[in-house]
Amino acid sequence: MEKCSICGREYPEAALKKMVQISGRKAYLNKICPACQAIVLNNPNYYYLEENKKNG
Repeated sequence: MEKCSICGREYPEAALKKMVQISGRKAYLNKICPACQAIVLNNPNYYYLEENKKNG
């Protein structure tokens, strides 16, 4: 169980989405719950984090 970066409620790790918040010249990694994703998606400062997987 991990906490949502916005509301602070605990959710299973699989339910949280990793998103990057751009603020000024800095980027912050946030874990967002399904309820807060609807709010965050309308904010242009948040982007989904895409992780590249290496084969091998």
